This record gives sequence, structure tokens and C-alpha cells, in this order.
Amino acid sequence: MRRRTLLKWVSGCLGSLCASVVGIPGVSFVLQALKKSRSDGDRVRRVARLKDLPVGKPVAVPIVGAREDAWTVHSDEVLGRVWLVRKKSDAKEGTEASAEVMAFSATCPHLGCAVLHDAKEGRFVCPCHRAIFGLDGERIAATKGVQKNPSPRAMDLLDCRLVTDDATQEVWVEVTYQKFEQGLTKKVLKA
Repeated sequence: MRRRTLLKWVSGCLGSLCASVVGIPGVSFVLQALKKSRSDGDRVRRVARLKDLPVGKPVAVPIVGAREDAWTVHSDEVLGRVWLVRKKSDAKEGTEASAEVMAFSATCPHLGCAVLHDAKEGRFVCPCHRAIFGLDGERIAATKGVQKNPSPRAMDLLDCRLVTDDATQEVWVEVTYQKFEQGLTKKVLKA
């Protein structure tokens, strides 16, 4: 091997090594931002006081939290909405100990549109493709004069619980907000 060939080979290797040393941190910085969680969605949130929920009438509440957009954190942003339905109970309406509340995602499981409450008909409807759900979140099949329900499953039921605030002794509804894939017959949590 001649000396000039050896020097070309050594300088090429040194140049490649320097370029990779400079490039590796930049590539890892970009990849790290893509791997991070985009929001603090899967968290238990206190969303409404029980006394503010009328029995049998759905109430929409926003889920507020931090959302991350690559390198920017947006705090106190609406991540989604939840429908709360206080079920009727055999006990007196004022008895909070026997109250039952169901929480549904306000996102349609068909294609992700916002589900609305039709107070006149007493049900949930998706205005985009006319999916219909009962107040229990169950999918309502086609009825006379109505097209087939396009939703592949019922509304997504979320975990919720009633808790008593230590300071005020008020009963609050806490919801674990999650997002699910649309268009599937089974609930699949979004990654």
C-alpha cells in the first residue's frame, strides 16, 4: 500500500468519525421527542361535583391537562370530553351514598367525531354518520326510518368513582380518561 492511499483512507475514516460524533446527539434528540408521551391523558381527574349532576340527564365535562407537541408543553389544554350520566337509584335522590355515575368518552367509536346528547329523543347521537347510543352507552340498532348504525361498538365506558373531598365534604366524580382506537369492534387503547 502506498503512503498516499493510506493517508486518504485514514483521513476518510477520521472524517466519518467526526461526522458521526456530531450527528448522533442530533438524531437522538429528534428520536427522543417522537418516543415521549404526548399527553397526561391516562390520569385520574376530578371532573364534577355529584350534586351538579341531575339524575338521568347526561352532562358533558371537559378533560383538561397538559399536552406535549414534540418539544413544547401546552398546559391546561382540553384533551377531550366525557359524558357523565347519573343513574336513577331506588333510594332518595338526595342520598349521595347510593348514587351511581357512568362516564363515557364523548368521542364516537366509529370515526372519532364528537358525540352529542339528543335531549328530545333521550339518547346520544353522532352527527357525522348518525350513530345512535342509549343513555347507557349501548349501541342502538337501526329502527324504522333510520339507517343502519355505523358504529362498530358501544360508547367507550371509562372508569369513574365517587370520592369525598376531605376539606369540603362534597362528593366528587373522578374519571380515568383514556382514548381508544376508532373503527374496531373491541376497545383498544391508543398507544
